[in-house]
Amino acid sequence: MSFSTPKLPAVGIVANLSDEDRDTLSSYGTFHLAQVGAVLIEQGQSQGKLFFTLSGLFHARHADDGNDILLGKIESGEWVGEIDLFDPLSAVCTVAAVESSQYWAITREDLEDFLNNYNSAGIMLMIGLATTLSQRIRGITAKLAEQADINKFRDMTVEFAE
Repeated sequence: MSFSTPKLPAVGIVANLSDEDRDTLSSYGTFHLAQVGAVLIEQGQSQGKLFFTLSGLFHARHADDGNDILLGKIESGEWVGEIDLFDPLSAVCTVAAVESSQYWAITREDLEDFLNNYNSAGIMLMIGLATTLSQRIRGITAKLAEQADINKFRDMTVEFAE
């Protein structure tokens, strides 16, 4: 009986990497199983890792003044942790498994080693990460604009009622 080494699938930010480059990148990180409730990222802490969800489901939640807000779901094929990877202050949310899940993680140090050793694949990976960050910033900006419109309407309604 033989066991195969886990490998990153050709989805998301690594979809454009060759099989060989994905296999190599896979070896720079580690594969894990997460049970329900396992925390990948803790709000207020710096973890310095990038995570890729292979299967299962994680929730990103932000706790503030007693409120627990669901910021988003991280499903199979999605990445999380890229902000702390590049700006290692403290995480703005907690990311925890809500289903039994499989994920892959890479530290910033190991990612830098990969980038230095495999320049072409590293450039493609960084473009994928930049694209993911850009899409998330665009989504947040749209939500903020929508909230501003709601607040403006609410203020107009209050003025009208007075």
